[in-house]
Amino acid sequence: MSPPQIRTGSLDVYLLGRKVGCIDYSSHRNDMRFTYDAEYLASEDALPLSYALPLRSEPFDSERTTIFFENLLPPDQVRRKLGPILHLSRHNVFGFLEALGGDCAGAISLWPHGETPLSGKERVKRLDEDDAAEILGSLKKRPLYVNGIDGYRISGSGAQNKLIARIVNGHIELPLFGAPSTHIIKPAIQDYEDSVYNEYFSMRLAERLGLATAKCGLMRVKGRICYWTERFDREIVDGQVRRLHQEDFCQICGISGELKYESEGGPSFAQCMAVMKEMKISLADRLSFIDRMIFNYLIGNADAHGKNSSVLYRGKGQRRLAPIYDVMSTAIYGNLSRVNAMSIGGARKFAEVKRERFGTMAQEAGMRPQLAIDRLDRLVARIGSVAHALSGELSAEWPSDVYAKIESVIADQVESL
Repeated sequence: MSPPQIRTGSLDVYLLGRKVGCIDYSSHRNDMRFTYDAEYLASEDALPLSYALPLRSEPFDSERTTIFFENLLPPDQVRRKLGPILHLSRHNVFGFLEALGGDCAGAISLWPHGETPLSGKERVKRLDEDDAAEILGSLKKRPLYVNGIDGYRISGSGAQNKLIARIVNGHIELPLFGAPSTHIIKPAIQDYEDSVYNEYFSMRLAERLGLATAKCGLMRVKGRICYWTERFDREIVDGQVRRLHQEDFCQICGISGELKYESEGGPSFAQCMAVMKEMKISLADRLSFIDRMIFNYLIGNADAHGKNSSVLYRGKGQRRLAPIYDVMSTAIYGNLSRVNAMSIGGARKFAEVKRERFGTMAQEAGMRPQLAIDRLDRLVARIGSVAHALSGELSAEWPSDVYAKIESVIADQVESL
């Protein structure tokens, strides 16, 4: 029997539109290694691709390379659907990066060796309402609209069906050939038709309570209600879309996105706080991370895992906690887990969380327990009335019974404290 054919390949890695290094791949043992370019390392303004991949001339081993870049891809259950479309095994991380990596989270794009982004071809395709509705309806079978149109090569993490695109004056546009996207559009989750209202209400509530959130809204596409959010890792400068670099806490901590929950070995609250301190992220941002832990508990969001919080980079040494995104009340659905993605002072289940647990949580992160208790009390004092007022406002244009359900969860969570 002849030995199996070994496939090799290379992908050039771009950060902020600038080539920073290369991924070299061999199908033998699925080996994948990232190396920074010597020319890039010699430049005074060189930025590391990740906190877990510091600037150095030596290649990074396959494990560290795979963990970071796999976190740019959709999770395993989505890759199972994409595999037959792309003729790829779901374990072929390099193959998926090659197929999808033209526009990734943050400022990263990946191109086959020798190709360059924005090669002069058409950069966007505006969709009419019929096309937009058809594409949004196809996402169950064709996640991320993979292979749907030439030049549309975009990756996104998370299991939920989504279209990564642009919204310009109410019209959806597909960015092509490496053009950066600006929005994420989510139809309702199958079996959870009110998910769009849930996420919209939860995000707006966080904003009303003073937490930094990504801008979001609802839109109608041929009668279909979709949730949209602006990408916080993009900005408009002189009419041009520019990428901002970011990485989630799984990437920062060097943890596979398939192990994103603390119970599986994913990032804990204390670990996130420690790494933010090491990265010299401000105390104000670290305190806001406490606020979002409190907020997620109060609305009953058990899915606030390590990939649902990120750090945003704005130049060399300028690091900030990214705004809140991907937030909704999971507690309103009786068949979803009530185990916190990150434990609160050792309490994993909602029912175990008492007021003093937030003090323990702060203490585990090297902070005064009373500091977290005070922040808890301030949010508890306001959230009920703010949620009720917001429910009334949203019901005028976007009526849904999900708002009252979340209000009920908030009341139960407050009472249990």
